Amino acid sequence: MIRVKLRAWTASFRFPTFQSGYQPTLPVPPPSTIQGILSAAKGEPVYLTKVPYVGYVFRSEGKGTDLEKIYALGKIETDIMKREFHYNAELYLYLPDEWQEAFKRPRYQLLLGRSSDIATVEEVKKVELEEREVPLGGTVVPLDLGVPGMVHALVVEYDYSTVPRRARLVKPFVVLPFPRTPAEKKRQTARALYDPELGVGVFLHRWST
Repeated sequence: MIRVKLRAWTASFRFPTFQSGYQPTLPVPPPSTIQGILSAAKGEPVYLTKVPYVGYVFRSEGKGTDLEKIYALGKIETDIMKREFHYNAELYLYLPDEWQEAFKRPRYQLLLGRSSDIATVEEVKKVELEEREVPLGGTVVPLDLGVPGMVHALVVEYDYSTVPRRARLVKPFVVLPFPRTPAEKKRQTARALYDPELGVGVFLHRWST
């Protein structure tokens, strides 16, 4: 297994229940953002249901709010919208070894959300992680894991063969922010692989099965 460390000045992930007005960000990237990153690194559409496993952990130093000018579709009028974003963000990806070359030489620009959330690859290295009872966070997990948290229906992958793209797989997930307090760590504990450098567990999604 390899661990890829990405860093970006800003990151933002669309909150699925907000369509207009104030635009908050999800506390962690949805699986579809991971699909976009893998596709950009490889230079072709990647479907998570064809990847043996993928795990990820996201954290940032905090959140801010930006004012953004938007144009209504098909109109000349503009409007001002408040948009929330993460700053000084880090995303750790846990992938099979064959992804090493793709992230050492990404084909296209890697994004942590929008086109302005440009990420760089800081490190690609092999890791060996042991399974144990650990706090989870900075990721999403399936409901049947039994960890409490905010539940959202999120897109796992898009079908890139159509224009516009269409959701190919949508599943409900528990959204777990990166745990920072003892109470959060206790509440978000489950059996998973442990990354001692981050101090949290890594849940490996296996949508291929």
